[in-house]
Amino acid sequence: MMDQRDILKVDFAALRTLQYVHEFGSFSKAAHRLGQNQSTVSYTIARLRKVFDDPLFVREGNGVAATDRCRVIVEHAAKFLEEFQGVARRQTFDPATARGLVTLSCNHWERVTILPHLIGRMRRLSPGINMRVLSSSAVGEEQLKRGECDILLGPVQISGEQLYKRKIGMDHYVCIMDRNNPLASGAFDFESYQSAKHVVVTYMGNWRPFYLDALDARGGSIDKVFELTEYGDLENCIADTDLIATAPNRLAEKFSNRIVRRPLPFEVSLEVDMFWTMRTHRSAMQKWMREQIIDAAADGGLDRE
Repeated sequence: MMDQRDILKVDFAALRTLQYVHEFGSFSKAAHRLGQNQSTVSYTIARLRKVFDDPLFVREGNGVAATDRCRVIVEHAAKFLEEFQGVARRQTFDPATARGLVTLSCNHWERVTILPHLIGRMRRLSPGINMRVLSSSAVGEEQLKRGECDILLGPVQISGEQLYKRKIGMDHYVCIMDRNNPLASGAFDFESYQSAKHVVVTYMGNWRPFYLDALDARGGSIDKVFELTEYGDLENCIADTDLIATAPNRLAEKFSNRIVRRPLPFEVSLEVDMFWTMRTHRSAMQKWMREQIIDAAADGGLDRE
């Protein structure tokens, strides 16, 4: 029988441990992420099992699976931790003298188009704030919800009660190819696009580019010869070949003159958004940082409409 007095002994660190074991389905992976040894995590979960009068996790294959009771507890604990961390943060903030760390999660497109301008602004206006940048790949939503990053940037579609979203700019897709590719100067219509050999960026198969959905809607298809994990490798893979790729225009502008851009034969826009959670929503430093990101996006030439 659960003792209500024991509930009041549960601390935030224990709830965070519960979240991580639930998220990773593994005591060892949770311990690694928390910077603890596995015995510490096991002890914490054993204590919570006694408090909640529930096994919380059961062995399943090489990992553990959460019980129904555990899933309910984790859902409520996540909301509570987010709200409390947001309320507990100090509100006074002076950019010139502030000290702190802000963690962003994004991919190659944002690192090329926004980060150079953001870093310049940070060094001029608030040199005491450090910034860490994670690669979101296709797991940015999980990084944000686990508290591994403060802000997520990208043309992604996520939602949730504890998430905030703000549009930071627009882009559109274009086709890119080697300057000597016959398609670089000849006719380039929908049929030409479909008949070409394509390089596609899929972030290790965990993300589907939006233009492929638009292509499907038109009843089209392409021959995907190569798949890449990110856009950073794209230029070198296309140069001196007959391959073409579809990429965001602002990113394609950064490639060398070996690469030619041509309009995509069907229009596909990209809305680039910024996401954050209740944990940082009320933080004066984070609010200021979000405004700097908006300004940096504008400095990088992103259209707002």
